[in-house]
Amino acid sequence: MGTVTFMRTDFGGGSIRSQVLNLVMRNSARRVIDVWSLAPTLPWPYGVVDHAGRLQRKVAGTVFERVEIAGRRARVVRTPDSRSGRHILYFHGGAFVVGGWHLHGSLISRVAAATGTTVLAVDYRQLPQHSIDDATADGLAAYRHLLAQGIPAEDIVFMGDSAGGFLSFTVADRAREEGLPAPRALAVMSPLIDLDLERTPASGGCAIFDVRILSIFARLANRRSAGFHAPADCALGALPPVLFQVSSAEALYPQVCQFANQLESAGVTVDLHVWPDQLHVFQASLLIPEAAEAVQALARYVTQAFEAKVSVSA
Repeated sequence: MGTVTFMRTDFGGGSIRSQVLNLVMRNSARRVIDVWSLAPTLPWPYGVVDHAGRLQRKVAGTVFERVEIAGRRARVVRTPDSRSGRHILYFHGGAFVVGGWHLHGSLISRVAAATGTTVLAVDYRQLPQHSIDDATADGLAAYRHLLAQGIPAEDIVFMGDSAGGFLSFTVADRAREEGLPAPRALAVMSPLIDLDLERTPASGGCAIFDVRILSIFARLANRRSAGFHAPADCALGALPPVLFQVSSAEALYPQVCQFANQLESAGVTVDLHVWPDQLHVFQASLLIPEAAEAVQALARYVTQAFEAKVSVSA
């Protein structure tokens, strides 16, 4: 019997709490994004969004250390259970325009606690002042930093949500191009795969944004640079094992499924975790049981990946 290289796991969903959260977000965040979409080139106060994350609770006992890598701010996140030597390089989401330490600090602290690893989270350059390739370069600098500390590549997992999932792939591919070893695995939540919607499909949308917003964002990204490196452009067969987590209700779901199949065809070991009726990056919520379940599934995958058991079911 041959080695299993693709495993899909469908989880339950639709808890009362998640339904309430969907309703709240549809009438709050969705309205803000819809207004933004009317004039995306205006000088919006993107930094304010990150500071909203100060209200989110972090895991007790988690230690956050500020560091600087190649001129960019970063945080080293540890818990009392952090295992010596095992690291996650985390890329936050936010459509390359919002997000940062405060907005994603709660999720990152829960990832650190659940996995028992040390997490390095880099504050990469963002649109509209910088290009997506600049963000990839900052991610690569963070990976080089870990390797320079004497941490073996097999003790590093890349993780990211949304735009950060995009960076998990592009940083791994740039590392390959520069002769660096591949990380142990990639674990991505609701990753953006491609902004060329003719090449890579998208449809529908969750309570936060729909496919129309993706088209607007693609135009904004292309204003900064005529082209940029996307996961769809990577040398797929050279990528390490990948875990995808996604909601079947979100606009990126078709992209994720297509890309997961392409990776499997290229010989990459793929695990695909799917939840119904959830928000984009629902793992970030402290309020719903599906988020806790997903973070624990991430932790199981990361733990087994470090033990070289890289095809993992629920």
